[in-house]
Amino acid sequence: MNDYSVTIDCSKIKAETRPVGSVPLRQPVRITGSTMLIRLFHRKFGFAAGTLPTGRVSALVLMLIFSGCVSKNQVNPRLAAVMPQKILWAWERPEDLRFLDPKEFGVAFLAQTIFLEKQNVSPKPRRQPLEVARGTYMIAVTRIETNKEGTKKPAFDDEMTGKVVTLVKNTLDLPDVKAIQIDFDAVVSERAFYRSMMNELRKQLPQGVNLTMTSLASWCTGDAWFNDFPVDEAVPMAFQMGADADKIKTYLRNGNDWMEPLCRGSYGISLEEGRFEGMKPGRREYLFKNTAWTAADREVTTFSVP
Repeated sequence: MNDYSVTIDCSKIKAETRPVGSVPLRQPVRITGSTMLIRLFHRKFGFAAGTLPTGRVSALVLMLIFSGCVSKNQVNPRLAAVMPQKILWAWERPEDLRFLDPKEFGVAFLAQTIFLEKQNVSPKPRRQPLEVARGTYMIAVTRIETNKEGTKKPAFDDEMTGKVVTLVKNTLDLPDVKAIQIDFDAVVSERAFYRSMMNELRKQLPQGVNLTMTSLASWCTGDAWFNDFPVDEAVPMAFQMGADADKIKTYLRNGNDWMEPLCRGSYGISLEEGRFEGMKPGRREYLFKNTAWTAADREVTTFSVP
């Protein structure tokens, strides 16, 4: 058998799944030599040398090549030019954030909470006042919650998807909103709905509107399942991590980064817990506080850029 060379342009594969502005992590792959290809197969699939039927080599070769070509979406590099490096989460409480410098800080405010149960979509808009300085970069956050009881679980049908998308899109009508963020701690059975909703939402958003999501820290390490979401970034909530806290902190402290590429542009940090060793410098920080923000919070170390 003659040696030969195979070149696969990975940028041509599944290009339709990349969010606007995302960058594929894989480059075109060239694999040369039939002997090497077969050895790779034995290593990949655990076959002993000489046991692989000749007629199946070609199909398996293609499987291996294409398995190495799956592009991974990563943080939209455009965010660095349009979003501040520090963003405060303003939850459902009266907030006066006029002390923030709009050149340094943005605000991600809870615009609404949507509760899903059976066929019902029940929005609860923000009712607390929020004051910011003129020119502040504003992100409208929609929190999604669901009834987990067996007979009351949401239908997650197309009608529900459409209603949620419309409610989220309508937050763009709030003053000075430039981006949208979804906060939904979806369990495994809810993820198909989440994916469908995000895809439809992206289709309906005006060009240039950034779409982000929050992510449990565990999703960014071993439970990465949303890389095909059409989002510009996923914000890993590196606080209140529960039983996974020590394991995740050790993982990052040992020099590792989030396994999910969409998580590698920012950190969600609480003012109370602060940063911890292993967080990469230069990434955007979303700051959370359990009580209302005050001008005195500017003196807390977490507020400063590391």
